[in-house]
Amino acid sequence: MNLRQLRTLVAIAEQGSFTAAGEAMGLSHSAVSLQMKALEDELGVLLADRSLRPPRLTDRGLALVEQARRIGHIVDEIRALGAEGGLAGSLALGVVPTALVHPLPPALARLQAAHPQLAIRVRSGLSGDLAQAVRAGELDAALVTEPALLPEGLAARHVSAEPLQLIASPGMEGAELADLIARYPFIWFSRKTWAGQQIERVLARRGLRPREAMEVDALDAVEALVRAGLGVSVVPARAGAASGADSLRRLPLEGEDAIRRLCVIEREAHPRAHVVAALHTELVRAAAGVSAPESAASGAA
Repeated sequence: MNLRQLRTLVAIAEQGSFTAAGEAMGLSHSAVSLQMKALEDELGVLLADRSLRPPRLTDRGLALVEQARRIGHIVDEIRALGAEGGLAGSLALGVVPTALVHPLPPALARLQAAHPQLAIRVRSGLSGDLAQAVRAGELDAALVTEPALLPEGLAARHVSAEPLQLIASPGMEGAELADLIARYPFIWFSRKTWAGQQIERVLARRGLRPREAMEVDALDAVEALVRAGLGVSVVPARAGAASGADSLRRLPLEGEDAIRRLCVIEREAHPRAHVVAALHTELVRAAAGVSAPESAASGAA
């Protein structure tokens, strides 16, 4: 048994197939199969059901995944001891799509330039799914919309506050938020997301009933549709996003409930908490608009 075999097993669980695991690890499909077969022969148990297409991990295989993750974390901690005060090893990070452009890139660029021995894997998904992945140990941390109630066993580090605002194209008539919502079709940001659900609650509390037209799962797409004059929407003012040449009209919503907050969630007493703390510091700086220096950007390229 070796560490690479265990990491391959974890990759299969996270990626969903031998092929995807191989792509994530830079291995061929046959190399993944050979590693799994060697691990099965040594343990004397079947770890994957190859009669299915694609093959799936058996119950024993899934039980071994969590142990393999723990071993991987221990090895990362051992490697970090030799990093001469820097951060080393790996960090599995989940990120909601709305934060992939702002504020994640400058934060990662600065962190990895300062700590070149640190490898960060990023996985995108919905806040709820990422929170469950953190609880299950599939992710070390996740940058998500702050939940109304934090799931048991998780701790949160606040990153930024993003006021909700109504957006409309310049040619749309109406000076007040309520007038615009009543007059034009409404483009929802996906209500499968925690942010979308918050927007729906905020409008309901104010007695605003939009004329539903579309529902999409990307804020950039929402803004593009509004810019094209297809409707109005309510979105968060994303932290760290560049301001300037924006043709959209933006009307703020008042009230404490009309603020989308981003936070980093992690398991309580997490062994990689010091790495998460360093990442959190850079995310806060990026969200506040502190640009990464050119040397950091080039070092992470």
